[in-house]
Amino acid sequence: MNGDYHTLEKLAQNTDILVAHNAVPKGATGVAAQLHMTPDIIGQIAQKAQVKRVVLSHRMLRTLRREKETKREIRKRYKGSVKFANDKSYYKL
Repeated sequence: MNGDYHTLEKLAQNTDILVAHNAVPKGATGVAAQLHMTPDIIGQIAQKAQVKRVVLSHRMLRTLRREKETKREIRKRYKGSVKFANDKSYYKL
């Protein structure tokens, strides 16, 4: 999923929060990479949509313990707040 159609970018325009799946890392290949956005694409969409914050959900084994790398890729384009949502956790804005 590479954001070619700019649909999410338009939908998220100027929102307070963009909740995005963090299911695949940068460089992912195969079916998973076709179904999910990589962190660099999330950063690109967040920047273009001018969202106030990004919350990363739907974290999977292939992205757990890769938080620094994920944030680094997102921050190449997006400079706002980035938080990770974990299953069964409470997120306070």
